[in-house]
Amino acid sequence: MRFLATFHLLLVVLAVNSNEAQAQTRYGVRGGFYLDSDALFLGGHLTHPIAKRWRANPNLEIAFVEAGSLFSINGDFLYDFPVRQSPRWYAGGGLGISHWSYRDVRDTDIGLNGIFGARFGRSKTLPFAFVKLLMFSHSEFVIGGGVTF
Repeated sequence: MRFLATFHLLLVVLAVNSNEAQAQTRYGVRGGFYLDSDALFLGGHLTHPIAKRWRANPNLEIAFVEAGSLFSINGDFLYDFPVRQSPRWYAGGGLGISHWSYRDVRDTDIGLNGIFGARFGRSKTLPFAFVKLLMFSHSEFVIGGGVTF
């Protein structure tokens, strides 16, 4: 948990302290469905290039489960495959923290996730779609999409 908080803080500091980083760091919104929990989710993310074809993509997702709560905070890294036209495919993964509660039972877990997705178009506003597997003590298969601004 401390690693993830430090990672997110580092990204914020980079974005604030560098004009170049400000031009490259982008934010977005996401939504979709957690299949195993049968729940819709909404969230947000940052994306920041860290090397050729690699970008950091920290994100937060809040799922709307019945009679409880579920959210995940993920420190993902994505690799953009060398494609010249839309869709532009990517894959990646990272470390995440998942918290769920149901009535009086709560669980916070650290795990891994894997992602495969596509970005569409070439404008500053990029729609995307993805599938993700959250590998925690209670794994989740996620289908989602969103827009990066």
